[in-house]
Amino acid sequence: MAEIKEMTMDDVEISQLRKGQLVKGKIFMVDEDVITVTLENNQEARMYKDHYGKPIDSFIGEVKEGDEIEAIVSSIKESDENISVLLDRKAIVKNENLVLVEEVYRNETVVDVKITKVDEKGLHVNVLGFDAFLPYGLLDRDLVQRKDELKGETLSVNIIEVKPGRRPRIIASRKKIFEQKRIEEREKRQELRADEFENINTGDVLEGRVERIEKHMAVVRFEHTTGRLRISQIQHERVEDINDHLKVGDIITVKVIKKDKSLDLSMKALLPTPFELFEKNYKKGDKVTGEVVQKLPFGLIIELNESVRGLLHKSEYSWNPNDNFSSYVKISDKLETVITLIDPKKHKISLSRRLLTDNPWKNVNFKRGEDVKAKVLEVTDQGLLVEAKGVDGFIPVAELAVEKVTDPNQLFAVGDEVEARVIEVNPKNWHLKLSIKQKLQQNTRDEYAQYLTEDSQRTTIGDLFGAVLEDTEDESEE
Repeated sequence: MAEIKEMTMDDVEISQLRKGQLVKGKIFMVDEDVITVTLENNQEARMYKDHYGKPIDSFIGEVKEGDEIEAIVSSIKESDENISVLLDRKAIVKNENLVLVEEVYRNETVVDVKITKVDEKGLHVNVLGFDAFLPYGLLDRDLVQRKDELKGETLSVNIIEVKPGRRPRIIASRKKIFEQKRIEEREKRQELRADEFENINTGDVLEGRVERIEKHMAVVRFEHTTGRLRISQIQHERVEDINDHLKVGDIITVKVIKKDKSLDLSMKALLPTPFELFEKNYKKGDKVTGEVVQKLPFGLIIELNESVRGLLHKSEYSWNPNDNFSSYVKISDKLETVITLIDPKKHKISLSRRLLTDNPWKNVNFKRGEDVKAKVLEVTDQGLLVEAKGVDGFIPVAELAVEKVTDPNQLFAVGDEVEARVIEVNPKNWHLKLSIKQKLQQNTRDEYAQYLTEDSQRTTIGDLFGAVLEDTEDESEE
């Protein structure tokens, strides 16, 4: 920049004006492209708009006659007729602007700048006529992402460094601006979130968007606040992988099931329960098939549908009160049953297998002492399991023969038919006990009775049969 020297009273003579001299004057003529100035030494000088110091389209409207102006003598041309003096304000304006830039820096003032160039490291901006640099690290992230579109745009910045010189070093920054903006936006979001959260109550049904999915829950966003949807609250059935049911961006309807410091949400609370669906499709008397999932002392727990279970009480397993179902029913066995009770309030289902089978004792009568034919179903060390008149009965080993029996398998086989006498019967308890021995003994009595004559009236049948039994017992003891 040329040296600026203020004019003194000793320099009033025209011949003493020097190039680079700082002078003052008053405007007495204004044209579009040039102004005429009367200097303090009464010398006329001119200034063209390109030398005004800042870009203008015309002097008209920018200055007026009578305005005082300060400038630097940029040219003096003398001729025989006159002296032509040209003025320039660019250096003065540059100094003034540099002072302003330093004031902006010291006061941390926000100033608007125009982006003149975009390069790999940052933006070049014009600050009051000076070139300044704005690194990408001090620029908003969203602006960095569209940096190639920024040339020519205007930004508000802070000046964070000024180093004077022939080419001053000026660094601009938007960090304080965008951080403050973030703080304000965050505070606004927090305020909106608090207001929305305050107006949400337990039991409300809301529509939200799945914002994030984690292993065991999804985060659901409403307008300003969020809630958590745990994997167990997606549906009534077990969910193994939450991604099979939800994806980010899904719009879902949920119910607020808990409000504390956060919101707990549920989708399944809006769905009919498995019990409700079962109750809708089944009624008392319907046949259902289920899987045995638990064995209890008083019965079986049977899963009819997923998450729907019923109780098959031991008294409803069979007509036979002595049926030991636990000995042969296994977990995961499939059983067909009939529904005897559906209680929606208690979520209780009662089942019966007994009602699907016939009661073999229903139309059967036995009398004690009655002789019946029986079929051997099983041979054991304790005796024979037999079937008589369609019901099960038992012949103890002591009742298999008159003689002592040590191994029933030597005398009987499955499928054999035997004749036996009813010695105990209780239809209520499905109890039938038979005796082959008593039947045989009766046969022996009958055989002796046919040999009695009228001459042996003094000897009774009991006496004769008693003697025979004594002989038999003596043989057995031997």
